[in-house]
Amino acid sequence: MDLARPVNGFTGPEQGFGYTIGVSVMAPHSRGTVRLAGATPGAAPLLDPNYYGDPRDLDAVVAGLRLARRIGASAALGPWRAAEAVPGNPDLDLREYARRAVASYCHPVGTLAIGDVVDESLRLRGIDGLWVADGSVMPNIPAGNTNATVYAIAERAAGLITI
Repeated sequence: MDLARPVNGFTGPEQGFGYTIGVSVMAPHSRGTVRLAGATPGAAPLLDPNYYGDPRDLDAVVAGLRLARRIGASAALGPWRAAEAVPGNPDLDLREYARRAVASYCHPVGTLAIGDVVDESLRLRGIDGLWVADGSVMPNIPAGNTNATVYAIAERAAGLITI
């Protein structure tokens, strides 16, 4: 991009240009839980994502944050760089920052993984006449968005379910 030429009325990085480098553990070792809160229908489930339950996940995020900082400090990104916004403080303990800033990448799957709770025909083990056709049957978190995989599961389920 030629910064001397105005883009949308702006002429340089100080007038609205910037970039974001995101860090995420795409194949976490930690596993959370979803449990019933009680026997009352409609009661919200008890969710424990157990982020960083396995220390390898925290190590991976910290390594990713360090790499993001190195990329952000590169000469190639210089024209768009003013200052790091988040976490911002170069002296901040990245492990502590990662613990405070942790959030879901919105791809939780596997609570009823095929092989463990659901058979290869998507039937829930131990309950006749109940099939599961959503992201909960995925045994592993896909690296991309889950929607295409869920569509494939639903399409396969349509051919498997018999009443």
